[in-house]
Amino acid sequence: MMKLCRRCEHNLPLSRFRTGKKAPRVCESCLSKLIAGAVFTMNPTEAASFMARLEAGETLRTIVGGGGNTICSKKAFNKHCDLHPEWGAKALGLAERNRKLADKRKGRPDPNLPVRPANVTEEDIPTFPELKARNFSIPDCAAAKICINCPHPADCATLGECLDTINARAAIPHQEEYMRPAQATACMSALEKGMSKRWLTGYVRGTKAVVSANKFEKHCVGYRNWGTWALALVERNRKLADKKKGHRGGREFCSQGHPYAIYGKSYLQKDGRWHRQCLACVSFRHANPTHTPKPELVEKVRAAVIAGTRVTFLTDRHSAMFVCDFRQIRAIRRLHHDIAEIIDRNSQQPRFDAPRPAIIRATNLREPTLTGVIAAQSDPLFTLADQVISRNLPPHIRRPAVSSLAAALWLKEVTAEDAAQVAKMFVKAAWKEDGVDRRFISLDAPAFREGNVPLIERISERQGLWT
Repeated sequence: MMKLCRRCEHNLPLSRFRTGKKAPRVCESCLSKLIAGAVFTMNPTEAASFMARLEAGETLRTIVGGGGNTICSKKAFNKHCDLHPEWGAKALGLAERNRKLADKRKGRPDPNLPVRPANVTEEDIPTFPELKARNFSIPDCAAAKICINCPHPADCATLGECLDTINARAAIPHQEEYMRPAQATACMSALEKGMSKRWLTGYVRGTKAVVSANKFEKHCVGYRNWGTWALALVERNRKLADKKKGHRGGREFCSQGHPYAIYGKSYLQKDGRWHRQCLACVSFRHANPTHTPKPELVEKVRAAVIAGTRVTFLTDRHSAMFVCDFRQIRAIRRLHHDIAEIIDRNSQQPRFDAPRPAIIRATNLREPTLTGVIAAQSDPLFTLADQVISRNLPPHIRRPAVSSLAAALWLKEVTAEDAAQVAKMFVKAAWKEDGVDRRFISLDAPAFREGNVPLIERISERQGLWT
């Protein structure tokens, strides 16, 4: 049976060769190549379909990615480009163009930058032997007595005093300026083993500090050779700790190729974790938004702005006319220029502010007011007594003073012209009467100010004066 081979398109006898669920029909020569592991190239039909999809804007990854819509493998595409240079140059040019367009749609700021920087080969962990040798080298002219376990003999010889001698001057151990020899030795041993400064000074929760950060910094300043060696180890351990934080912990570039040292980075907490984000990528996303609002939201905003509603009311969550946030409005303005023009026109209209009702007062004088319990016309004498007595007095003092002055005005014991002068007398009398303790009042005393009825005859259980 003679049929057309799907690989070479030659009219040769075909065989059955199963790969997965399908059984492609290939000739004997193609089958032997397939078994031998050779890489096939594309046939003319596949090449034409490949070029058509590239011209339509598809990326190389979607065409050779291995999905259900794949034409060929990446190796077959590369071999076809090698066999047909003109076709390959055109295909690679279209693939690069489509990649840049896809990166632009994703919000990638510079499509010419590499997707990921080249992986830097990991260097050997530095041990700084020259700094270690400088720390223990003692000059010949040194006359200082060095301890047996001195952590920095060169520095002690330069200073001319032992570390124990300097720390012994402190009044109490907590006031020692520098670390003790054993403490400095333990600190250097921990740094050589890879402990970071945060672990060393106890800033990591659940760890015990070898030395405080303040004393460690003072020790590095006071003993320069030892401090240079220690700070070099601290920087080495910091970089090692950054690489252990994740698969991108030690990277100095973002996924778009921006160096963090130039553009900077910030941290965003999401899903309970802290994520690094490049500031250059963030600024580009804000300047070039790709968000597309829903059609029903666009129509709702269009109807609101045609009615004359300002954007401040549409984006205010506490307003009854709230529709969406300002990010949605910005996206709508970017995509619909007619709505943007109406919004700009509404913002130029003068704002109408309804005047608030003001309290109109014809005069500052107090009008006669009703001060009794029963609703009736206000009494002018009682109102006069209420006006001349200060309102800053306590209620239990002012009330009897006003009542006494009003009674004096009714009885014509005080004229209206002298009411303001004698008001202080009635206030003083009210204070005096209030200061009398009723528990020590004689029962034979008169019950009223002007009367002979004794107080014992007026006492009742309702008044609560029984002891």
